[in-house]
Amino acid sequence: MKLKKAFQYQLVSGSKLLGWTVLWIIAAIIIVPIITTALVGRVNSLSVNDFLPAGLLEFSLNVFLIFYSAVTYDGFQNMIQNGIGRKTYFYSKTLVIGLLALVGSLVSVGYNLLVSPFSPVEREGAFSLETMYYHFFSNSFMNHFMPFVLLVLLTICIAATFMFIGSILGLFERRTQIALIMGVPIVSLIAFMVLASANEGVSLKLTWIVQALMWIAGETGNATAGALNPFQPLISGIVYSIIMFAGAYFFNLKLKTPR
Repeated sequence: MKLKKAFQYQLVSGSKLLGWTVLWIIAAIIIVPIITTALVGRVNSLSVNDFLPAGLLEFSLNVFLIFYSAVTYDGFQNMIQNGIGRKTYFYSKTLVIGLLALVGSLVSVGYNLLVSPFSPVEREGAFSLETMYYHFFSNSFMNHFMPFVLLVLLTICIAATFMFIGSILGLFERRTQIALIMGVPIVSLIAFMVLASANEGVSLKLTWIVQALMWIAGETGNATAGALNPFQPLISGIVYSIIMFAGAYFFNLKLKTPR
């Protein structure tokens, strides 16, 4: 019963946040540039694609899920104060992320199909991943369905990654969180640049990372464009998301209020 109430509450609040995210991104990507173009007297240069850019909702969904998944402590504190336990909070939030990823992907694909006639770029699929696996199956339905499954899975993997990061950051004070958010990427980038420029041997050792990523994407060695193997990213994505959610669950159980 508590899980149902927690799920309903987070679904409503998450849907509202998603709506506001879409509105702000529309303002930033569409409205502001159009107003700027009008002010400089170049209204005639605008096209339908400027008002309805492809991939808008897909981008908005991922931006929302990144921040929604990463912000862990505030939601946890609110739930604890209302008698909802750590496990219930985690399960309900995970379900909300999965549902919003599925429904949001469906809506974004539908939107892309509607605006595709106005796009200046010819696209074989309704979204980016579809072009990578469009010719793998001999069945037309599977050529559309499997890339959509991978799109939803990729969205969930992104959310799971930031949920894992957010669960770790939730253990620290605000100042420490800011220091980690700013410091870790900078230190990692510097370390990578130093290693990459150290000698050719290190660069050769990094080649396996690229090869592994290519395999995860579906490369089989003889795959042609649009015919990558979708089962490789499917299995890899499922395993990765399970690991990330398991890690997030582990650190979620260690959250305390007050910190």
